[in-house]
Amino acid sequence: MAVLATERLVRYPVVFLVVVAACLCANNARAQSEPDEYQVKAAYLLNFARFVEWPSDVLPASSPMTIVIVGDNPFGSTLEQLLRGKSANGHPIHLRYLRWNDSLTQYQIVFISASEEWHLPEILRSLGSHSVLTVGDIDRFSLRGGIIELRMVGNRVRFDINRTPALAGKLTISSKLLNVARAVHEDAAR
Repeated sequence: MAVLATERLVRYPVVFLVVVAACLCANNARAQSEPDEYQVKAAYLLNFARFVEWPSDVLPASSPMTIVIVGDNPFGSTLEQLLRGKSANGHPIHLRYLRWNDSLTQYQIVFISASEEWHLPEILRSLGSHSVLTVGDIDRFSLRGGIIELRMVGNRVRFDINRTPALAGKLTISSKLLNVARAVHEDAAR
C-alpha cells in the first residue's frame, strides 16, 4: 500500500506541489487577514483625523493636514501606505517624522511614540493649549495630559479620550468618536 502512495506522489508531483502550495497560501492568507496592532492603530489615526475638527484659523479649508510621529516609528511602513493619497474632510494628509524637541505646534495630529515616555511632560507642556490632537500608546497617556490614548484591551485596540486638553486646544471631537471610546476623561492633568 505504501508503494502505491509513493508511486502516486512520483506520478503526480505537480498535483502534490499544488496541494501543498494551496495549503500554505491558505494558512498565510488566514494569518494576514487579521491586522496586527499597529495596522489597527494606523487606521485609528486616519479616523481620528476624520472625526475631529480644528478651528478654521488653524486648519483652513482644503489646506493639508499633517500627522507627525515623534520618536521611534512603531508603524513601520503601514501608516505611510495607509495614508498615501488619503484625505480627511477635504484636507490632504501628509506624514512627517520628528524628534521630541522639535517644534510641534504647527501640526494637527502628533503621535507620541512610547520611546518618548521620558519626554512626555516636556512635549505636552510645549504644546500647551495649541490646537494639536495628541495621540499615544504610552501607559496612562490620557490621564497624563494626552488627548487620545491607544491601548490594548485583551487582544483588541481600544482608546481613551481626555476632553480637557482637547477643549483647551479648541478641538471638537465628534460625538461618534466619544461614543465608541473605552473611557472619556475630564479634568485629567495636562
